[in-house]
Amino acid sequence: MKDIDWKILTVLYEKRSMTKAAETLYMTQSALTKRIKAMETEWNIEIVRRTSKGVELTEDGHYLVKKASIMLDFLQEIEEHFSEKRASREYLRIGVPNSFARLHMPKLFKEYKEKYDRLQITTVPNSSDLLIQQLVDGSLDISIICGDFPYLGEKACLFEEALYIALPVGMKLDDVSQQPLIKSYLNPMVASLVNQWWKNHFGSLPHEAYRVPHSDIAIEMVENGLGITFLFGDKWRVKSEHVQLIPLYDQNDQPITRRVWMMFSEKCYRSQDIMDFISLVEEYYHVNKIEDRRETE
Repeated sequence: MKDIDWKILTVLYEKRSMTKAAETLYMTQSALTKRIKAMETEWNIEIVRRTSKGVELTEDGHYLVKKASIMLDFLQEIEEHFSEKRASREYLRIGVPNSFARLHMPKLFKEYKEKYDRLQITTVPNSSDLLIQQLVDGSLDISIICGDFPYLGEKACLFEEALYIALPVGMKLDDVSQQPLIKSYLNPMVASLVNQWWKNHFGSLPHEAYRVPHSDIAIEMVENGLGITFLFGDKWRVKSEHVQLIPLYDQNDQPITRRVWMMFSEKCYRSQDIMDFISLVEEYYHVNKIEDRRETE
């Protein structure tokens, strides 16, 4: 029997009318009849009989009604138990840039859910420069920061990722100077790196033709021949028959990279559940220890 069936039996006993019971339960009369037939089939019994005065419960029907009050109390107790448990979960606010949210969050959160799942987590999307401000003013407990922004609190470097240019297949780097730029990044540090690379190679700044909210949209636009875009990391879903990712180098032939940090507030140390989350993130990215950096980098 389904949970709703116990409620159906109770209401049917009170109303002694299929029509009134269906109205009370916000069901159609045909749906109500279907559920009663299903109960009768399941237990191989007759629950109700139709009479000129409405419906009457059989002896077996009265037996199930008595048990229904017990079952409904039992189900209510279970619901209250888990509602209290959910309500008692500590609240964790995490700021995440778009690129991290798209490429890392699903697998990372799946790992946490399988191992702990004790926090009520809310993610706040924003660019890294604004996430730093939100962390400092207490709006966030943890921020994932792309790039070496100054922060006086605790932080751990999770990984390093390279800068790529996404071009249509067959196009060479020397041919992109006149290509329209599809800009998807909000982080001013990324904009500075892109502008510096472009200026070093072409002596000018790129021509920005489109601005889109997410990098995967920019990739799709490159696939359709609408321009080129810049991306950090090589884990994006790219159709290799249409788009090529080329790593970029500075004037000293060194890869252009950035570090991705997990930065967190002092509040985190007051919660074992939050510290367990931080430890899991460190293990996930093979971080040896949290670096206590009180000086501005």
